Amino acid sequence: MNNYFLKNNKKIKNLILLVSWSLVAVFLIFHHAMWRDEVRNFMLAIGTTSRIHLLGNPHPFLMYKIEQFFYWITDSYRVLPISSFFISFLTLFIVIFLSPFNFKIKMMMAFGYPLLYEYTVMCRNYGVSALLMLTLPLVMNNKKYKYILSGPILFFLANTNVHSSLIVLAFSCLWPLSAWYQNGKKWTDDTRKTVMNSMVGILGFCVCFGTIYPTRYDLAAVRPIKIAFNHDFYFFQHLTFYDFKDYIFSYLGHGPLSKSVYKILSIISYLSIALSTLMLWGDVFLFSVAILVMVGLSVFFYVVYPGEYRHQALWIMLVFALAWMKKNNVQAVHKKTINNIGVASFYTMLGIQCLLSFLLSFHELIEPNSRSKEFYAFMKMHDDIKESPMLSSLDYTLEAMPYYTKKPVFMMSLNDFDYVVPYRGVFNYSLDDLLTAAQKLAACSEYPPLILIVNDSNKTKEFTSKITNIMDEDQEESVRHYMYNQWTFTITSEQKKRFLMNAHEIARYPNGYLEDGFVVYKLNVQNVPKTTCEKK
Repeated sequence: MNNYFLKNNKKIKNLILLVSWSLVAVFLIFHHAMWRDEVRNFMLAIGTTSRIHLLGNPHPFLMYKIEQFFYWITDSYRVLPISSFFISFLTLFIVIFLSPFNFKIKMMMAFGYPLLYEYTVMCRNYGVSALLMLTLPLVMNNKKYKYILSGPILFFLANTNVHSSLIVLAFSCLWPLSAWYQNGKKWTDDTRKTVMNSMVGILGFCVCFGTIYPTRYDLAAVRPIKIAFNHDFYFFQHLTFYDFKDYIFSYLGHGPLSKSVYKILSIISYLSIALSTLMLWGDVFLFSVAILVMVGLSVFFYVVYPGEYRHQALWIMLVFALAWMKKNNVQAVHKKTINNIGVASFYTMLGIQCLLSFLLSFHELIEPNSRSKEFYAFMKMHDDIKESPMLSSLDYTLEAMPYYTKKPVFMMSLNDFDYVVPYRGVFNYSLDDLLTAAQKLAACSEYPPLILIVNDSNKTKEFTSKITNIMDEDQEESVRHYMYNQWTFTITSEQKKRFLMNAHEIARYPNGYLEDGFVVYKLNVQNVPKTTCEKK
């Protein structure tokens, strides 16, 4: 009878945890403002542009096809946040109801920054990585499905993002060696099946590499990846207190105390990341995978791309998955002292992510990622501009807008309407070019064009920021360089004078958390010469 109540009590606690996570996640999604990275990938997935194809993108195919499938069913842009939530819901269901960990770890996984916000509210491909990575131990520990589903899961995991493909490569290379060794260095049926599934994983890595390289689109095409040590080496810095140095200094001042506190917290967080691998000590295969991935990703972040939180948090998902496999491996040797250090480190690492979640997950209530959502709301409030065409001093500032308007925006770099920016070629343009383009658009629209002049963001190390706009500068000539200096935008005093005679300011938006804000100007259509609409 007691066991019955204990089991039911456990199920109730797990259900409450899942419902609580769902309520918080839905609340955050409701207050979320889409930004260009999310919308750009979605627009590519549903085929809104003919200028960019899936081959040559820096992201492999899987997430595009998932979003394409959901959009095909619903025919609604709303499917973007809904699908992201659904994928994370499945992940949390697996973590809470099917994983062998205690309630504390499940709760920290649920309310840590990765699964509460970064992989759920943010509609990106990393949530699918988490789902597949945490499905893998479920399959690996099941004798019936281990050699049926492991290969396909590894294949699809490799095609969620480049970082996951590196994880799959490490896992797929070491797994056959481990099976061969455990079977007395003989070619047994178990070894053969392991090799076959590993080959499927390696094939997934090859498909990923073949679809993303050479990169023809996105920022990576403007700045080709070269083997050059261009980045500082910080070792999974975004999983630590690195991004909160300014917060600590703002509360404790800039004296020795704050510096000491920051150093101590940094040391603890870095050690927790590295020492969490000791959870796996006793299982040569799993421990080797963790060490190889940790070193491999560190080198990747140093040599190729420095990585943001979403990339580095895949490490947490991997350690959780490997620890799950070890719990069900009866052959694993348990070294109590060493394993306990790893467990304590894992708890510490998860605790830090919960703290980051508390500090960051609700930031959009104060500072949205993008100003696109509130700008669209502003447009809908005014009948005279609710359907106005838009153009900007920086094209990719507009990439989030089609999610709300359901229409393409005018891209200066293309001299045409589209949903996404191809990011190609050297481009020099001026305020006069913007004005001329807006006047041409006016001839083809019953609504006055809106011109967005993007803000600058100059954040200092002292957690102070000064937001300026090129239009506010009182200089003979002002220049801005964008896209790794590929694009140059110029304003002269004469151009500004002409511009302000033909357009007037109607709104200002400060910078968002992830995207720059802008000043909105409405074209004075009464000053535009009457011409025939010339559509491309």
